Amino acid sequence: MESLYSNISYRLRNSNAFEKIIFLNIGIYISYLILELFSLSYINEYFALTSDYLYNPWSIITYAFIHQGFYELIFMLILIYYSSSKLINLYGEKIPIRIFFTGIILGGLFFLLFYNGNGPLIGSSAGVYALLFFMLCYMPNHIIKISFIKFEFKYLMYLLFFMDIIRLFANKTPDGGAIAHLGGYLAGFYHYTSVYGIGDFKRFYNKRRKPRNKKKKSPADFSRQKKIDIILDKISKSGYDSLSKSEKEYLFKSGKK
Repeated sequence: MESLYSNISYRLRNSNAFEKIIFLNIGIYISYLILELFSLSYINEYFALTSDYLYNPWSIITYAFIHQGFYELIFMLILIYYSSSKLINLYGEKIPIRIFFTGIILGGLFFLLFYNGNGPLIGSSAGVYALLFFMLCYMPNHIIKISFIKFEFKYLMYLLFFMDIIRLFANKTPDGGAIAHLGGYLAGFYHYTSVYGIGDFKRFYNKRRKPRNKKKKSPADFSRQKKIDIILDKISKSGYDSLSKSEKEYLFKSGKK
């Protein structure tokens, strides 16, 4: 038992911010189940986001850490781990954390402004979808491999968009979670444009098809790619903020080519 505690403690101390968020979500979920066994579960009453937000202002954040369904929890944790690990490798922890919590807050505000139902909002999907939308803007053609299946990241996002559209328009009252996702998408878009500028968003729409007859790379191309690799390696070690102004400009211009 002591060994298990030591392992968990060590893992927590050496984990990144998103791994701590994953542990926190699991801990809250287990606590919720235990409290429910004794009919003492008041978590939703005090921490879920409802129209009575002014009585529990902290719920604009805390709602994101409550999950009642096991499969919903697992799905969200997988998406948190996948998206955060990709972005942390590029930018360090600060930018992904800002994206995540901006998505949570904007998702909550969208829910409060546009949801006409009576149910509460719970779950971290608005923050996760903010991370995913940022990834969609930056790397839409990133390849996802699941066993022997390979597909581009943008097709996963198209599926999530389609599911949200159904949830928004299938019933007379739009689904509150889907409304919150709109805030998450907006948060992802905002942070992408804050890093790369509004003009660079055209990359999302103007991705050129790969030519059938590829030209051989020139020495200049190899030199440029090597410099990009050095910059990305610096980001993975020290974060995006560690780059000099010239390095940020070079990375930005290279991304537009």
